[in-house]
Amino acid sequence: MTAECPMCKKVFNVDVIEVHASDCGLRSDDILNWISGQVEETNTFSICVSRTDLFTRGMQQWQRQKKTSPKCRLRVTFFGEAGIDTGALSKEFLKEMLAEIERKLFVCSADKKGKNPLYCLNSLDQNYFRSAGEIMAASLAQGGPPPAFMREWCFRYLCSGDSDSIQVSATDVTDRELSLLIETISSATDDELGEHTDEILNCGYTGRVSVEKKDHIIRAVILQSTMRVVPVLDQLRKGLLLYDLLKIMNLYPELCLPLFVPGDDDKVDAAFILEKCHPDFSEKGSLKYSKEINIMNLFQDFLQELEDQGMF
Repeated sequence: MTAECPMCKKVFNVDVIEVHASDCGLRSDDILNWISGQVEETNTFSICVSRTDLFTRGMQQWQRQKKTSPKCRLRVTFFGEAGIDTGALSKEFLKEMLAEIERKLFVCSADKKGKNPLYCLNSLDQNYFRSAGEIMAASLAQGGPPPAFMREWCFRYLCSGDSDSIQVSATDVTDRELSLLIETISSATDDELGEHTDEILNCGYTGRVSVEKKDHIIRAVILQSTMRVVPVLDQLRKGLLLYDLLKIMNLYPELCLPLFVPGDDDKVDAAFILEKCHPDFSEKGSLKYSKEINIMNLFQDFLQELEDQGMF
């Protein structure tokens, strides 16, 4: 059996095409160019939507459009606004919808290394995640921003669809309650663990609840937090079938990674500057120490004021 590389169009044996893919010499821009070439220009996928409650109305209009495929060129009209979409309105719609998808359907963590899908059966039932996947694909194909806000393990699963290959740790838990439970378990004694037996058992752990089993208990909580959103990711994968994007992600995961997973945040802002400050304070409790703390507080307020004014 053979398969054609969708980028260089050469034909390879299926046993070696993955090896070829890792050495094809392509870049993320080439991926975007190829996806853009899959847009059907003969018809348009028309969306007429209000900016009020854009997420819900945008999702509904996206799903109700039955005349053409979302693979066609997107054309957007906003209620109450004049103008013909020559590309700018559709890009604006994709940008705002992706921001709403990130805010409504994903949950962030403290380390700012990407977000997990929100465990929401209502959104799953309404096929919001499938539509979200289609909008992500359309954004990549039609000049919108990339959905670079997911955690890496989510991206890896989207590429392969193989839950056995998922590698997660405590830092990948974005559910607030489960994060607090992990912190509690990490420092708990036997008696303290006993107070959380019901919560632990609800996470699917079936062993003995004791300090000696902490690692196994924490692992169960981690898996409860991440594996329960696998059906959500499966629905998202269906949306990413648009433009054969899922096929490209499977063949070229490293090239597609920056399109879905945020990189290192090296933006200079108030938090960045304060993080780099390492003041050498006087003895705690002394008059000098109090003055130095006040100076740092004023400095923090000054930096925050600059940031609020858009100076960074």
